[in-house]
Amino acid sequence: MRRNRAVLWLALSIAVACLVTTFLFRDLLLMGLGGELIVADRLEKADLIYVLAGDFFGSRVLSGAELGARGYAPRVLLSGGRYSNEFYGNRFSGDLAVQFAVEHGYSPKLFQSVRLESVSTLEEARAMGPVFRRLGAKRVILVTSNFHSRRARLVFRMILPDIDFRVVPSADRDFDPSSWWKTDRGRHLVISEYEKIFGSLFLGRRASDAGLHEPAAMFNLGL
Repeated sequence: MRRNRAVLWLALSIAVACLVTTFLFRDLLLMGLGGELIVADRLEKADLIYVLAGDFFGSRVLSGAELGARGYAPRVLLSGGRYSNEFYGNRFSGDLAVQFAVEHGYSPKLFQSVRLESVSTLEEARAMGPVFRRLGAKRVILVTSNFHSRRARLVFRMILPDIDFRVVPSADRDFDPSSWWKTDRGRHLVISEYEKIFGSLFLGRRASDAGLHEPAAMFNLGL
């Protein structure tokens, strides 16, 4: 009887200690979760800079443009599907990203738009493979939002293992790794990214086993 009580008290003590530790170090643990989503590789000159779709009026585009202007690669690819509203009509977001970069003082000769329809990072990586190979790219600098950088590196290296990808994260106004849990948008991004990382690992392995590295999506090089 006494032994059972001792075991019970020990279990309760451990549980209380874990709860207290979690409470005391809660912010550090949450910061670690946010920080783990961000990766930054050592920069070296590359054949191409590729700015991932999804932020054609933001920091991704300007980060990629600045790297190109600094001579890290001779060409910056900007991609995206159709975007339509009353101001811009029916245009591809990659074309709009080029326009955005040029309006911020970068040379139009630096950029090339990739008119690409994809609904996930996995699809984007598969669709970009033939584009990279057509342009003879052996090393590519990937530019994406900070919270998306780990998943982007994982997916592109998994789907296109023959290309050396170096990831550069750009700051995102909706994601601060030191305080993401304080906003609805930050919480959504972190939960979504971890879900998609595990999903990408599962789907990417299935694609690899089936030999599905080539894209089903159509692409068109513009500008």
